[in-house]
Amino acid sequence: MLDGVDKISVLDRASLRLLAVVLLLAVSALAVVHSSYQARQVFSALQQEHRETVRLEEEWGRLLLEQSTWASHARVEHLARTKLQMTPPEGRNIHVVVQ
Repeated sequence: MLDGVDKISVLDRASLRLLAVVLLLAVSALAVVHSSYQARQVFSALQQEHRETVRLEEEWGRLLLEQSTWASHARVEHLARTKLQMTPPEGRNIHVVVQ
């Protein structure tokens, strides 16, 4: 039979096991909360980067359009005639070089 000291030690062991399980459960719950917080932070950063990507792609499209406008043949020819007073050469001034 178990005497008084043995009963207390059995109860103490059970209490220690229960306390250990409760502590592990609390640590596990805190780890879940922390990982959820980190996941939200990372997802928020991902969304911010996605918005920046979309903004940069839109700006790139506008810049391509602007570049094509500035480099259009009609605009270059107009500037050559008006600002630089350039004219196409006359037929008698054109020489064909054959190798």
